[in-house]
Amino acid sequence: MTEKWGSSTNFFTFTRSAVDKARSLAAIWNGDPHATFEGLAYSVASGIRAGLLLFSTWGSDVGGYVRPDANSPSEELWARWMQFGAFSPMYEIMVGTGHTPWYEPYTDALVDVLKMTADWHTKLIPYIRSYTAQAVKTGIPVMRALFLEYPADDKAYTASDSYAFGAEFFVAPFVSGGGSRTVHFPSAAAGKKVKFLDWFDKKTVFTGGVDETITLPLTRMPVYVREGAIVPTGDVYKGNAAWIENWAPSLEIEFYPSYAVNTSLFEFAREDGTSAMISMRTDKAAETVSIAVQNLGTTGKFKVYTKTGTADIAFNGAMSVTMNRVVTLFD
Repeated sequence: MTEKWGSSTNFFTFTRSAVDKARSLAAIWNGDPHATFEGLAYSVASGIRAGLLLFSTWGSDVGGYVRPDANSPSEELWARWMQFGAFSPMYEIMVGTGHTPWYEPYTDALVDVLKMTADWHTKLIPYIRSYTAQAVKTGIPVMRALFLEYPADDKAYTASDSYAFGAEFFVAPFVSGGGSRTVHFPSAAAGKKVKFLDWFDKKTVFTGGVDETITLPLTRMPVYVREGAIVPTGDVYKGNAAWIENWAPSLEIEFYPSYAVNTSLFEFAREDGTSAMISMRTDKAAETVSIAVQNLGTTGKFKVYTKTGTADIAFNGAMSVTMNRVVTLFD
């Protein structure tokens, strides 16, 4: 492929089976799951297992491959699988063969979910790319068994339906129908609780070590950022979006400060293959939050989420800024 396309081209081998030495060269998908909620549950567990086997770039046949009848997958199942696909390292969806989201028996609502989840995944490309770059160097996958991030939590060792997505996200997909599930929020070291913020509403905070019943519509899934998180998002890869005139890459770096986390660091993977550091430091006594970035290779803005609102701060190149009298979402 390098001989054909050149060493600087973005490509990878897409395969269902690979030997150990292919870890840095191949993206894996999970074979032919059944288009049932059981198939979705097995796929979540399969993604966690693939990460433990050090195959980080992984995806599933969204919606399932083996279809029990002409009405499979159901609209609810497909929507929930689309959401899981968006929070997988690779989002690939089964369409065609009489099962396409914009044809009967599916409604416009499912097309809306497809658009929404595709936007989620596209927005997360800077984040996923950064953790993929780390996976190549360290072996630690993007989609992580909970005990890799929360080793002090006993339940993290048996969790097969929730996972860490990088270090910043905790994800608990719906793996059964009805839009309701029990979520165990993982705890940190003994005697120390970690807090999680609902990534979508930016308001609801949960404390680690507890179980909560979560009920959400088809437009939402249980996705949480841990306190102190730094999440690079944005539109950085044009791909086939040729209809966007004057397209240019842009970043939005999301910051979730907490006075319980004094220092947060994120190693950002630039387009040219190098990395740049993003840092956030908090000082509870002074009520300040300080942010600094090296040159990220493109323009954009910081989005700092606090109880007093969201601060939008433009950046272009390396810069630093300090915010005063900050009341965090977690305090």
